[in-house]
Amino acid sequence: MNLRQIEVFRAVMRAGSLSGAADVLHVSQPAVSRLIRYLEQKLQIVLFERTGGRLHSTPEARALMREIDSAWRSIDRVQVYAEQLRHGVTDTLRISTNLSTALELVPRAVAELKTAMPRLHISIEIATHTQITDQLLAGECDIGVAAFVQNQHPAITPHLIGEGDVLCVMAARHPLASRKRLKLEDIRAYDVISFGMETQHGKVVEGLLGDEAGLRKPTVDVRYAYVACSVAANGWGIALVDDLTVFKYRDPALVARPLAKPVRYSAYAMASAERPLSAGGREMVRLLKQHWAAATLAAAGL
Repeated sequence: MNLRQIEVFRAVMRAGSLSGAADVLHVSQPAVSRLIRYLEQKLQIVLFERTGGRLHSTPEARALMREIDSAWRSIDRVQVYAEQLRHGVTDTLRISTNLSTALELVPRAVAELKTAMPRLHISIEIATHTQITDQLLAGECDIGVAAFVQNQHPAITPHLIGEGDVLCVMAARHPLASRKRLKLEDIRAYDVISFGMETQHGKVVEGLLGDEAGLRKPTVDVRYAYVACSVAANGWGIALVDDLTVFKYRDPALVARPLAKPVRYSAYAMASAERPLSAGGREMVRLLKQHWAAATLAAAGL
């Protein structure tokens, strides 16, 4: 496939019709139709089913589109980098972080890093631990920052940046809010917000609460601790979250209680074992450790 064929195929997939693609590309509809037919003949696969005057993409077309989108993102990154070079920026640090560390920790470290290295270009993306791992392995980010990390991929180098305490959060009017410390059996009697078993956070919560008789099955699933805090503060359920998120949430409608038997979690800055960190990356890891210590010390005053 050449670039023109890719461009037309993407336009048809995005527009969902030949006429829509033709409008976007400023060409005639027959020209788009001819190119799509030629592409199907060349690839020897059916890309679109035409039924009732409507165009429907086949599974093969959708699979091809995913690959094209991935390649297009790479091209976009090259263009962005070329633009940076034009402005004299020769180094880029791509950070993928989960929301807990993105609320307080990563921004503080980034601000200090930029002060020391003003010409360094930094990009930040919010992602789950699984997404961060995939991005590191694919070379799509340089540093991944995540809390509740338990298992590491063998091709990823972890740098421990700190540890914290798991807290139980709930609305100020919740029955458990009057207690100073909570046992796990106390928590099991109430609705607990889930983080899903596919997330590291969710696995930690599931491991703590187990699957005992009488445990209420979660009916609210979220991906980020900050969202769980918001749901709880608005009057539904309780959640087991990291102290860093609780410290940043700071809402009088939400109360946090420690567990009677403390549960610790770990946070890491991760990098590919095959791609050593740049000077900016190494400094970022150092700053993350430094600011983690300061943030957890402040959080301990809750």
